[in-house]
Formats: sequence, C-alpha cells, structure tokens
Amino acid sequence: MKTRSVLSCLAACLALGSTNAFAEPAQGDEMERARCGSIIDLFVSADPAVNQDEQALAAAQDRTYVFLMWAHGYLSGRDGIDFVRRPLNQDGITALVGEIYAVCKNDEARLFLDAVKEIR
Repeated sequence: MKTRSVLSCLAACLALGSTNAFAEPAQGDEMERARCGSIIDLFVSADPAVNQDEQALAAAQDRTYVFLMWAHGYLSGRDGIDFVRRPLNQDGITALVGEIYAVCKNDEARLFLDAVKEIR
C-alpha cells in the first residue's frame, strides 16, 4: 500500500507549478536530520489521493521536491551525470522514489542522507 502511495506522489510532485519548484526547505538543516521514516511519511503526505488539505498537500509536495532534487543531484555528482541511467524526468524520478523507498522501508530510523548514499 505504501509503495503505491509513494510512487503516486511522484506524479503530483512533477505536476507542480514553477512557483512550487523553487520552494526552499523550512529549515536549512532539515536535510541533515531527516530519517527514512519521516521521508516515507512525507512521500505519502505529498500524494493528493491521501492528503485532501490543499495547503498541507502543497507544502508536502514542496518539501518532497526538495528532497528528491537533492538526492538526484547528490547521485549525479557522485556517479557522474548520466541522463540515460538516471533521467531527470517523470520516469527517472519515479525510479528514484522507488530506490529511496527500497533502502528506507526496512530501517525507518536511518538517516535519509545515509540511505541515499547506499543507492547504486
């Protein structure tokens, strides 16, 4: 069930308007402290099928966008930019959500940054 919600939140994130695309995280060190469990919860709350509150949904989608773009940038910096391997489009981001979920689902206390480092 969570996998479906996690992956379906991606479509909503990619449909964000340009104003949402440039949103900044609420706190600068949020990325440093984020745990896998909170990221999974964030992905679920960014799903319009789950979250009916428009303001809360928009905020969750903004935060989700920041985490996904950071992860994509980190992986591209570490492994080299390869848009065939890791495209920056709906398919690529959907795959990234799935990769994050696969690493995080069994260890929700794990730091998000450590989980992303495990993605290959």
